[in-house]
Amino acid sequence: MTPETKATRSRERIALDHIECGLGHEMSENWLAAAEEYRKALAADATAWNLRYSANNNLGYVLIQLGDYEPAASHCRMAIAIEPKRYNAHKNLGLALQGQGFWGDAARCFLEATLLCPQNARAWQHLEHLLQAKPNLVRHDPELGRLIADMRAELEQSDLIKPSIVPSPMFRPAVIPGEH
Repeated sequence: MTPETKATRSRERIALDHIECGLGHEMSENWLAAAEEYRKALAADATAWNLRYSANNNLGYVLIQLGDYEPAASHCRMAIAIEPKRYNAHKNLGLALQGQGFWGDAARCFLEATLLCPQNARAWQHLEHLLQAKPNLVRHDPELGRLIADMRAELEQSDLIKPSIVPSPMFRPAVIPGEH
């Protein structure tokens, strides 16, 4: 094994260890400790895409829990740039944008996440919650309304949702100010 290969393997192991530790802190809702672990995972400079994706996406999620939405969105975007076909970073980006009051952009992220993984209902639940709080959103953006209606029809036709969807135990609705 060359010294370069050994160093790469060591960076990968360090990143993985910090990600696993971060997940443990998430389970106990110790968001600050989890964020620190994910930052250490990123600092390890792993070359494996899945480790870089996970560290960015997980850090984004934890920052959302801490209400630090702008850097959360940045980390979610980095995760999406690493692997755009994974739904979770799109869902988390939607939460970060929602936290900043970018309702239409958040809805589009939830739609993209649902499109990428329709079997996982969390993104769709977040979208429905957002639409309940912001019913004028689709009135102001007819194209968004059409996309949502098309996705709802596809999900119902595939028997993935029944109107109205029951939230999963992992769903924590965000506080969204209602329409005035």
